[in-house]
Amino acid sequence: MQIVAKVANIAISKKDLDREKACGGTEAQALKRLIDRCLILHKAEQMGFSVSDEEYDVALMEIIDEENPFGLSPGSLQDMDAAEMETLIRRNIIIRKYVTSICPNTKSIPEEKLKELYKEQINNFCREEMVRCSHIFIRGEDALEKIQAIRNRIHNAEDFIKECKECSDCPSSESCGDLGFFPKGKLYPEIDEVAFSLKKGEISQPFKSPEGYHILMLTDRKCESAIPFSEIKDSLSEHLLQMEKEYFIMRHIGELYEEFKNQIVIYDDALK
Repeated sequence: MQIVAKVANIAISKKDLDREKACGGTEAQALKRLIDRCLILHKAEQMGFSVSDEEYDVALMEIIDEENPFGLSPGSLQDMDAAEMETLIRRNIIIRKYVTSICPNTKSIPEEKLKELYKEQINNFCREEMVRCSHIFIRGEDALEKIQAIRNRIHNAEDFIKECKECSDCPSSESCGDLGFFPKGKLYPEIDEVAFSLKKGEISQPFKSPEGYHILMLTDRKCESAIPFSEIKDSLSEHLLQMEKEYFIMRHIGELYEEFKNQIVIYDDALK
């Protein structure tokens, strides 16, 4: 096994590095992440943290249902043998237990602080622009000819509703072709392009999507607006608590680098 770095008695192999690189970033960034975790692991073991067989069994069952266990890329666990897998699981349990023990036990953030941040960052708390359209849909070999004829008969909203009920191949014709409100990205790009370019009450020319041909009529539009504080305060609080935790851990890792700087070895030749 080719070793690329060590933190005290914990070795980082070339295989470990390749797995971590698959998660993203440069080789240097991947190695930094591995060293960070090894520093936490080394400190945790010094502090006496360990893993019981029961904890190991629970963790093993949990990762079965995880799409990317340990944050690794899909399929990266397939080349691990049983011993490697057990070591990885036990190390991650120790790291998790240690981090939980050192993080500040902050359960909530004062509402006044949340409101202050909300006001400062209000442009970041906006709903997406949404439009509401009705449509006439025609499919089949002669769909283009049919829908052009339909469009020629439409001069106003009343004409649109009449043609929709009589001619549209979409079940929505029973409700005047109403598609409801939708943001960009929910329907086909061809529909988005037309829908978001229309003015309220405007009726489009026929256009094609992968399903067939459409005529759209824009019936309403919700402009981008700020999400009320009452709707976002809980998620904002959770986000801030997570940021505080991450900042605390980053600062602690910096302290561990200083504490164990003489026990970190990187084998530059192995990285070439």
